[in-house]
Amino acid sequence: MIRKHYQKLVAAIYDPFMKSLEKVLTEHRRGLLQKTSGIVLEVGAGTGVNFPLYPKDVEVFAIEPSVPMYKRAVKAAENYPNIRVFNIGIEAVKNYPELPKTFDFVTSMLVLCTVPDPQQAAGVYRDVLKSNGQLLVLEHIHATGRFYGKIQNLVNPVWRPLTDGCNLNRRQDWILKKAGFNPLFEDYFSLGTDWYKAVMVTEN
Repeated sequence: MIRKHYQKLVAAIYDPFMKSLEKVLTEHRRGLLQKTSGIVLEVGAGTGVNFPLYPKDVEVFAIEPSVPMYKRAVKAAENYPNIRVFNIGIEAVKNYPELPKTFDFVTSMLVLCTVPDPQQAAGVYRDVLKSNGQLLVLEHIHATGRFYGKIQNLVNPVWRPLTDGCNLNRRQDWILKKAGFNPLFEDYFSLGTDWYKAVMVTEN
């Protein structure tokens, strides 16, 4: 019960909290999402911040496990008839009857920092992508600089419960490569703390 109330609070403050960061992140989101075509699985829809950035002719199936976030994403999707939102997590995707069995693209933005098992999530990404499908990722990662990296390690035990599971010190790029994804394009960029990274990868 306490977590449900806290998730509701996180959903309410998420967009205002991210407003200044999104001035930079939106262009990276748009650059990746404009590459999509066909059928797309969006993992971790959040409040629906990506929805306006998709091409109008793609069919998007967006999933979001947090009920308060899901409700906001459903509201955001009302203006986009090509987008459907489902209240499930990545672990349920393969057996969920209302979802396609395979996708042309999977989009995962600020998600792998939060999922309980990122290795499992990466495996699902591979399983549901078509043989020539692409995974588009925008993530913040463990800082490569020793100073900020140490700060993230120190802050993470407090940060994680305050942000409903977000980890500051994961290397999602390493996780994806270990899962078998080969980068077509990688762009590492910083917001003063070397926290963020954009990656596009595809299967062999």
